[in-house]
Amino acid sequence: MNTQEYISSGIVESYVLGLLSEEERKEFEQVCSQHPEVQEARTAFELSLEKQAMENAIAPPAQLRNKIFSAISSDTAAPADKTVQPRETPVKKMTNWWKYAAAASVLLLAGSIYWNIDLSKKNKVLEGNYNNTVAELGDLKKDLSILQQNPGVKMAAMNGQPVSPASFTTVYWDTTSQDVYLMINNLPKPASDQQYQLWAFLNGQPVDMGLIEITEKPLQLYRLKKAQQAEAFAITLEKRNRGDISKPGGQVYVLGKL
Repeated sequence: MNTQEYISSGIVESYVLGLLSEEERKEFEQVCSQHPEVQEARTAFELSLEKQAMENAIAPPAQLRNKIFSAISSDTAAPADKTVQPRETPVKKMTNWWKYAAAASVLLLAGSIYWNIDLSKKNKVLEGNYNNTVAELGDLKKDLSILQQNPGVKMAAMNGQPVSPASFTTVYWDTTSQDVYLMINNLPKPASDQQYQLWAFLNGQPVDMGLIEITEKPLQLYRLKKAQQAEAFAITLEKRNRGDISKPGGQVYVLGKL
């Protein structure tokens, strides 16, 4: 089996996005167990899907616990009194214990309510982000399905190079309309003074296909310049706002042949 052609067929994206039949899923999982490079491509794609969920995770306020126990300590602290107090009976001690326990419970309940109200507000923002993400992923699945079902579309899985082995992207080239689409599966966010650039190679010569603006959202599908012919595609990391963008000058991050 030619694993690169297998990966380039779009089977990895289709499996992770749930576009395969049950029989196709079982076959793909068997191939993953037999070919580590296919498993690596699957893992890279799955990690890019998980990225947004990890970035949007909200941790509980760290200072809340300290505030609650500080309030409990100040409420239950015994006042200074130099007078000799009469000896208390065990019943009295038990009563005081329950009083402090009740005070602590009230404070804990108040803290819980405060935290839940605060979390509720944040959850509304998260819910909106989640709904937007679901809608975007739905649109992406639809676009990918259309591209993968088009017999005139060729796909190239662009694997990470030594500078960034975990990187992975996919190019879809419509040989009829000559449109080129790029899906960013996994690329590290560049520094503010750097920018990725896509290249098409013909007879060993690179042709500029456009600059890429990486956003915080994973799995972005970019439509770049048209390509009349191409043998391979690559992405380099270049200096932002450089004078001549017709020739690559930076390191190659991903590379894939048609």
